Amino acid sequence: MSVSNVVEGIDQIQFEHVRVFVLKDMPSDGQITLVDTAFDENGEELVETLREEYGTVDRVILTHGDHGHHGGLAHVVDAFDPELAMPADESKLYEHFEEAGLDIEPDVAYEDGDVLDGNIRVIQVPGHTEATSALLLQDRDLLISGDVLDGADRGGLPAGYLLPPPALFNDNHRDAELNLYNLLDYDFDTLLVFHGSHVFEDPKGKLDNYLVEREWNEWDPRNN
Repeated sequence: MSVSNVVEGIDQIQFEHVRVFVLKDMPSDGQITLVDTAFDENGEELVETLREEYGTVDRVILTHGDHGHHGGLAHVVDAFDPELAMPADESKLYEHFEEAGLDIEPDVAYEDGDVLDGNIRVIQVPGHTEATSALLLQDRDLLISGDVLDGADRGGLPAGYLLPPPALFNDNHRDAELNLYNLLDYDFDTLLVFHGSHVFEDPKGKLDNYLVEREWNEWDPRNN
């Protein structure tokens, strides 16, 4: 496990298979927002690290229902009692809570297009899961992927480019690609991912180029 700064005001806590993001002075000065909570087995170490590095957590935003993104939530809730924001329509997430016997309800159940405190716009890209959500920090043109996209080097390709998650991990791989067009309606010049390397140079242009190569598909919306 390691802690490092990614860009001004945003740190990452890296575990073996996944990372989480810490947004400092968010939603307001002196407050800490944690984006996702890693696996359950990472929970105790995550809490210890958050206490040592930041003192507390004021808000948790969950991006979707995979265990590697919400598994440590119970540990964080017990330690800090933060406000919780998570997708309203992510049934996988609620089912996992029920299976684990967790009596956890969100303070904010967000939907596509909602703007969370701190001017964070939710952009949902269904396909990886039912309501996988990317988070756009609109004041900074910075997008946190939420498993909507991975760094291409996760799949053995050069760093600095983007791919959807591998088909093995997607509920519907076709939708996971098709719905990436939702991102092109917004401006972002930095893209932070949970798997692989972040993209700091023209991520929107690279995503657009990737989707252009899919134009031969009859389901491409630019052909309809």
